[in-house]
Amino acid sequence: MNRLALVAALSCAACSSSSPDPCTGWSQWSQTASHAGEVCVTGQTPARVVTSTQVDPFAGLETLIDGALLVHYSVPLIIGDDVYLTRKRGDYSAPCTPPDDGSEEACHSWDSQIWTEEYWHWKGDKLEFVWSVGSDWTPVPSEVAGDEPLFQPVVVGDNLYLPGKFGSALRVDRHTGIVEAKLATSAPFGPTPYVTGPLVADTNGYVYYNVVSFLDPQPANSDAKGWLVRIAPNDQAVVKSYDQLVPNAPTGMNCHTTFAALDPVPDRPWPPAPNADGTPVLPPLVNCGSQRPGINIAPAIGPDGTIFTASRAQFSSRDSFVVAVNPDLSPKWATSLRGILNDGCGVTIADDGDAMNNPFDCRPGAPMGVDRDTGEMPAGRIIDQSSSSPVALPDGGVVFGAYTLYNGDRGHTLKFDGTGKPAGNYDFGWDYTPAVWQHDGTYSIVVKDNHYNFDPVQMVDLGPYYITQLDANMNVEWRFQNTNTKSCSYDSNHNLHCVEDHPNGFEWCINAPAIDAAGTIYAGGEDGVLYAIGQGGVDKGHLFLSMALGSAYTPVSVDRKGRLYQQNDGILSVVGQ
Repeated sequence: MNRLALVAALSCAACSSSSPDPCTGWSQWSQTASHAGEVCVTGQTPARVVTSTQVDPFAGLETLIDGALLVHYSVPLIIGDDVYLTRKRGDYSAPCTPPDDGSEEACHSWDSQIWTEEYWHWKGDKLEFVWSVGSDWTPVPSEVAGDEPLFQPVVVGDNLYLPGKFGSALRVDRHTGIVEAKLATSAPFGPTPYVTGPLVADTNGYVYYNVVSFLDPQPANSDAKGWLVRIAPNDQAVVKSYDQLVPNAPTGMNCHTTFAALDPVPDRPWPPAPNADGTPVLPPLVNCGSQRPGINIAPAIGPDGTIFTASRAQFSSRDSFVVAVNPDLSPKWATSLRGILNDGCGVTIADDGDAMNNPFDCRPGAPMGVDRDTGEMPAGRIIDQSSSSPVALPDGGVVFGAYTLYNGDRGHTLKFDGTGKPAGNYDFGWDYTPAVWQHDGTYSIVVKDNHYNFDPVQMVDLGPYYITQLDANMNVEWRFQNTNTKSCSYDSNHNLHCVEDHPNGFEWCINAPAIDAAGTIYAGGEDGVLYAIGQGGVDKGHLFLSMALGSAYTPVSVDRKGRLYQQNDGILSVVGQ
């Protein structure tokens, strides 16, 4: 769908970045408050499924409706021998009338599902169920998100915090499952607030999350407000609006769209030829709406307490920002994702466009580097099908994966220094939270690097599909390519059946990988395989789980014994040696 054995004495910088001790668990999205995805233990080789359980009973129906499993799944949380996993219950239906364009995506009914969090405990080599607690959380409507949004709790000390309804969070005793408080219930969120994206926590026990509230029952056509919420250990909530956090954002009729909004729409190839007086044809400006977070974004917290998040204009994904917030929730900086990139026409897009053979290439003579759809320098975009979240870097900077349609429906991983100044980019990063491996006095950044090249004659995806490791300056250190050519699945008798139908490999469907103490990267692909990728791009072991399946992207977590937790086809598998 377009849509990473070290001795125990080796120091691990991630061990001081979050609470509880990340050497013994995985307490939140991408492991720590920084979202680095790095653990202090050595992961086990993926040789066998130790145990498994179905966490999404609706996976078959969801796949039937979409042809792929377009669901963003939560990462299992692990504290010592305690495991907290999300299971969906209730019902799944699609009762609405399909839109005029014939798509079914807007007909998903998510309100009938119930998101529950279950507590399991390892007793020796057996994982045993203890209790379950339900949440009243509902995701934003499907006409906003497209893919099913992410429900992601966080563990803080003896508490388990769950997303709740109407912008609230539930504080649960993680040992007993008793709901002890419902928080942020009096915040000024507006008429239809939704908790969007994972709950995260800093080292002091403060919990952060985003809320989006739509101002009309038809959310795709109405303005929306966004808030950043901080819950203190004493349950007190502080709320700041994204309009306050991004004071330099455009307002009114000053946001950007594409040539498709012109009337009449100009003939391709784009950008259109200049006007008679030599001035460029530009798309019209549109109403911005308010600033609000992307639907699945998890705030990240840096080493100095800076909170990083990302924001977009409600009506313009091309007017998006990476945002830094001081620990007291006052604005620090907000950097626009416009004007950073220059790799459009003549770089990633051929400039040999013609109406007959290459209508989606750039018009010959187009300015170098512009986005063919706008005629302007490309913009990093935040779209709500994504689960990309910022990652706080050890040097005070931040990286974020933005969507950029023009470069083959891919994206860009964008790096900013601690002052918000752009500090490099790499052309992939969409629907992906990069991982960071600290080593040898520096760090490396691990990105998913899918190339979406479809051959309409052979009717196959051409790829290639890489996991790529970058140095701190965003230069490639190495790549690992998915070269599996077989789609496999088990039948009802657990007999394996495979078909040679992917001559160029499979996409990586990971949205938040894990990296162990040796720098081994653990990531899953749409071939249904969990891979262990050693430094230098070496295959250190891989295991087929359940089914080759086009899917939205799923995370990996690692426990204190190095066991690996990965989902495939709605089934959570614990994998080890």
